[in-house]
Amino acid sequence: MKTGKSHRVRLRRPGNDIPRHGIMLICLGALLLGGTTRGDAQVPSRKSSGAESSVLEKLQSSREVGPGVPLDATVNPEKYYVGPSDILSVNVWMSPAVEYRLEVTPEGTVIVPTVGEIRVADMLLSEAKDKILAAVRQRYLADNSSVTLLKPRAVIVSVRGEVLHEGEYTLYATERADQAIRKANTAADPDETRKVGEVIRKMSLRRIIIRNRNGSQTHVDLVKYLATKEDELNPFLREGDIVIVPGKDLTKNVFGIYGEVNLPGRYEFVAGDRLSDAVSMGQGLNRQARGDSVEFSRLSVDGRSMDIRTVNLSALVPGSGDDLPLMPGDRIVVRGATELRADYRVHVEGEVLFPGTYPITRDRTTVTEAVRQAGGLTEFAALGSAELNRRSVLPQDVELDRLMSLRGGVSQEDSLDYIHETDLRLRKEIVNVDFVRLFTQGDSLQDVYLQDEDVIRVPSVKRTIYVFGQIVSPGHIPYIQGETPEYYIRKTGGFTDRARQSDIRIIKSKTKQWLAADDAEIEEGDYLWVPKEPDRPFSYYITTASQAAGILSVIIGMAAVIISVSK
Repeated sequence: MKTGKSHRVRLRRPGNDIPRHGIMLICLGALLLGGTTRGDAQVPSRKSSGAESSVLEKLQSSREVGPGVPLDATVNPEKYYVGPSDILSVNVWMSPAVEYRLEVTPEGTVIVPTVGEIRVADMLLSEAKDKILAAVRQRYLADNSSVTLLKPRAVIVSVRGEVLHEGEYTLYATERADQAIRKANTAADPDETRKVGEVIRKMSLRRIIIRNRNGSQTHVDLVKYLATKEDELNPFLREGDIVIVPGKDLTKNVFGIYGEVNLPGRYEFVAGDRLSDAVSMGQGLNRQARGDSVEFSRLSVDGRSMDIRTVNLSALVPGSGDDLPLMPGDRIVVRGATELRADYRVHVEGEVLFPGTYPITRDRTTVTEAVRQAGGLTEFAALGSAELNRRSVLPQDVELDRLMSLRGGVSQEDSLDYIHETDLRLRKEIVNVDFVRLFTQGDSLQDVYLQDEDVIRVPSVKRTIYVFGQIVSPGHIPYIQGETPEYYIRKTGGFTDRARQSDIRIIKSKTKQWLAADDAEIEEGDYLWVPKEPDRPFSYYITTASQAAGILSVIIGMAAVIISVSK
């Protein structure tokens, strides 16, 4: 066997001599770890058998840690308690290095080969590390040793109180109280899914209690934990813990923080809350907040008077005298600085050189300025059909505005027509701008100021009239100024047999008004509509004839009476 530079390893023991079986134990440990080499020392690997084989298999099985455990943060040894089934790594950094991956036994101990059995249950991880390292240093003359948590154990905890499913749940020891509550509120079917929101609204998130099997009790405050991420407010779970979730009453035991905070609203009050806690639960002040002039108000005991004071949050030191203790019913209002800057914009569509969205100044940018930003009009712009649209009602308020508009007592005859016109108005209000006079005659009265989200639409010149309905060949006919509807109908092949020629309508391209053919001039882009005679059964004509005959007989009778009286 080749030998390199020798390394001497000592074991601590009473006396001055190192027995041979101690050296043999060290060599056996190196062999069980795979015959690795460190530095110049070389340890030959060999196949284990008998007792050595069983020890090797046990060590190898403990090294199979399995998939990683999801964590919300690194484990703090000062806050994690060790328990059965935790997997630890014990390393002695000498040459060759010694590594043991060990599982805490059900009795709460770890068995370190060549060192012994060490009790670690219910110890903080930091305390267990110190205890194991102290025992290792009793056996190994090595200045550098370490103990590491490789995989946390699974624990069984109970969840009780205002949750969807009370019961016992299995979680990892690195999971917290909120994760146990989340499991207890997991719906098993679609019917339960609808109940989850109601359950969450009823349960307290700030007065949760964890009862440990040793009799101790921990207070959990999930709202404050989300704001501060302090582990004490949402601790790691331990086997046997009972998580108790009480209900809450948001009508009495509450305080409110409103205005320019990131999460304004009403919060459950817990004894000990201070002004700084309220700001933390509101996720802090936003960019527009005026922290130097915050309004703090408190009702008197009888609720008939109110004490209002101004607080400077910008200079507030948590826990100081200015950090006011809260009481139920307190209100905090964080005022905001006036912000006049916003993304004011308009949309220009159609026959401009560069259609798109353009910024405007509030109540200062005109139609011509917006069109100029879009590169100006093209030669194909149909100014007569251009329009400016405005939507003064927000989409989420459309239904409310529709209901409010019906309060005026619309008559039954007008109701359907009014509802239709109201729907059009809510979707697209038209600002009356004569684009022809504005751009060809320079009429400044037409150059209105734009508002945010206005839309300027400039359609293309069509140079045609579209004829459809009861004609032979519906379609576009080239526009000729001054021509009559009959001219365009002839160009489409004339009327069909079913055409109602007396009711021809001109539909204006911009306003979509329906006008009688004799009452309006046809303009470029307009539509001609030829309706058809309605299909009526023979009984309709019989009924009409009988009604006419009845009316005629009444007229004849009245005439006869008048004639007889006159004689």
